[in-house]
Amino acid sequence: MALIKSINIKNYRGFDSLEIDDFGHVNILIGNNNSGKSTILESIFLTIGMSNPSLPDNVNRFRGLNIKSADEFKFLFHKLKINNNPEFKIVFQDESSRHLKLNPIFKKASSGSKQPTKTEDIIMDASTASPNMTGLELEFSLKKPQTQKKNYKSSIIFNFPEIIQNQNKEYKEEAHAVFLTGNSSEVNALARYSEIVKKKKGDIVLNALQKIDSNIESIHPLPDGLYFGYKDIDELIPSNISGDGVRKFLSIVTTIAEKPNSFILIDEIENGLHYSAHKSIWESIITISKEFNTQLFVTSHNLETLTCLKEILELQKYKDNQEDLRVYTVTHTKKAGVKTYKYTYNGFKNAIENQTELRR
Repeated sequence: MALIKSINIKNYRGFDSLEIDDFGHVNILIGNNNSGKSTILESIFLTIGMSNPSLPDNVNRFRGLNIKSADEFKFLFHKLKINNNPEFKIVFQDESSRHLKLNPIFKKASSGSKQPTKTEDIIMDASTASPNMTGLELEFSLKKPQTQKKNYKSSIIFNFPEIIQNQNKEYKEEAHAVFLTGNSSEVNALARYSEIVKKKKGDIVLNALQKIDSNIESIHPLPDGLYFGYKDIDELIPSNISGDGVRKFLSIVTTIAEKPNSFILIDEIENGLHYSAHKSIWESIITISKEFNTQLFVTSHNLETLTCLKEILELQKYKDNQEDLRVYTVTHTKKAGVKTYKYTYNGFKNAIENQTELRR
């Protein structure tokens, strides 16, 4: 799997234009609340899954927005202006690239008119005073080295009470991204862990969990959920009554281990984790992501979490991972809009040790 090298984002949410280059294997995005860290993760998620017409709806749901009409897709558009078409381009380390553009679909209002069900039935026209948005067209392309760029389209159309997805049947997605929000739970951990067990990799998850709770002796995927075997307890304990930290840890570790050769996006990694588990989570995800060849993009706003990352990478067994780290601060500037400032491991380490604020 070729790793992502750079991303260019235009007209998406709070960004008019942003480019980030030189991603590593493990990428940490830091910054104040509302600086745009989650927006960057969403941009990667949308572009990796660019053929999936449900993703624009999904990223709004990540933020608690329950889309009830196509007009609410305006929250994806910079300054809520529907002529600011969101646009994304990712370039990979092998110089392949993918491009995605979100186009609003309009239908001129007319009494008794029926909502369209196919993109071809839509009037792409915003000339009316108050055009009615009926959906989104996803215009996307893929360019591989020494091949011609291929262009495709898909769409999501609101035809209440139905939401119709027109997926492009000529395109087969080869890339895979998983987005873990700050409020993600272990609800899908059973399915993920079952797949991991089939690959005879279950011990990796168990060893990771034992770093934060040494009393866990075993993990059991049963029809009604995951159960833990604890020392000195005669019955198995459902994972969903374990502590928040164990459940968050389980969600992250199983996600990375279940999807080799993929892109893992973790928003607010410290949410639900006690400080004592921060070193363990970094140790586990660095080890597992390397073994399963996943590229990590993680957001954080917690200095203690970042200090734990530095301390883990100082250990002899993880020193080879130092060159894989990139830390980006995301900040709003008065003149240049949103900017990012990159730190490799040495710059990040020096800032933490000298108690120098990472530039924001």
